[in-house]
Amino acid sequence: MNETVQRTKRGLDLATAADLADLLHELSHDKETRKAIGKIIKQKKPDSPHAAAFSDIDIEDKFEEFTRKQEEKELMRQQEEIVRQMNAKRAALITGGPDGSGPKYTEDQVKEIESLMQKKGITDYDDGKVLYAATLPPIDPRPGTDIPDVHGATWEFPEWAKFGADPVKASRDTAHTVITEFMRKR
Repeated sequence: MNETVQRTKRGLDLATAADLADLLHELSHDKETRKAIGKIIKQKKPDSPHAAAFSDIDIEDKFEEFTRKQEEKELMRQQEEIVRQMNAKRAALITGGPDGSGPKYTEDQVKEIESLMQKKGITDYDDGKVLYAATLPPIDPRPGTDIPDVHGATWEFPEWAKFGADPVKASRDTAHTVITEFMRKR
């Protein structure tokens, strides 16, 4: 068999060249590979009519760039809004809220709250101050020894002799006396 195979200028047989042309055609119409093939053709043969066939890629690239910039702007706007809200909540901790009637924290306490928020991954100052309050030791409700005694602060059982003799009658008389005093002060 002495078959002559026709070859292209580059040394490919015509059947292989035709298969490659079909493959290129298929890949240039595939959404995943069209952009890469178009860029290669524009890079190697920018003035050819083949490069002009991929002009839609430029439009897609510009649209994607525009969309990316818009998304970046929106993300930046959202970040700035979050920072503004966090700064307002931080200031509210120091001033006691919008009307100043809430609990007020010092700058050092706010820094401790922020430290806890960062450790726990919390972004809300309201949650941070609740967590901070939970970490503080409980307040001792008992009065300290440094409080001076006030006149009348100690209680003595009045009129012991009267209550010892007849506690029911003494209680009734004392109750009537107290009620009469209240009625007079009205």
